[in-house]
Amino acid sequence: MNEESKRKLRINPQIISYIGVIVIILILVLAGKTISTNFSTQEKVTKFGLEDVGQLVTQTCYTTVIEDSKVNRDFFKLFEIPFTESRQIFSYDFEVDASVNFDNIKIKKINNDKKAIEIEIPHAKVYKITLKPDSFKVYLDTESLFSRIDLEQHNQAVENMQETAKTNCIGNNLLKSADDNAKRLINSVIKGNNKYKSYTIKYNYKDGR
Repeated sequence: MNEESKRKLRINPQIISYIGVIVIILILVLAGKTISTNFSTQEKVTKFGLEDVGQLVTQTCYTTVIEDSKVNRDFFKLFEIPFTESRQIFSYDFEVDASVNFDNIKIKKINNDKKAIEIEIPHAKVYKITLKPDSFKVYLDTESLFSRIDLEQHNQAVENMQETAKTNCIGNNLLKSADDNAKRLINSVIKGNNKYKSYTIKYNYKDGR
């Protein structure tokens, strides 16, 4: 091969550099498209992050319960013997929490044509009853030499007060308010996604009350 032929076959180094840069750019563009595509296909839009919430307290009720405990001697269960009565009247404040188990919330259907979402949800239930020890108040404490209120009876009285607190709060719409607050929270989570901002949300309860 003569010198002239060699010169014809020689490739300009600048051209090689340009080709290398173009190849790198193409690789990055393709990689970027692949990453973007993979991300969008892995997005679990129908869960809306609700599966990570677990048991969530959505309403708390505050109530004061007054207990009237008394014991006395009786005569063969026929009548109470006078002046043998011991009596305690006292109160505690309670916090009663109602929660919804978000693990059991299911997105049943998303109708993109009608812009509607159907959700299966459990009713709220009483989650915890908390006695506030520093709220203790005594209104009457009398003790007879012939009878007394022992620790076991006192503990039983406190247990009864917890049940009364639960009943009082349920009677004052604790569970309904907890249900409503759970739906408000779910609405805000779903409608926080611009795609579902205008969708209507229908709730179907999976359990009775």
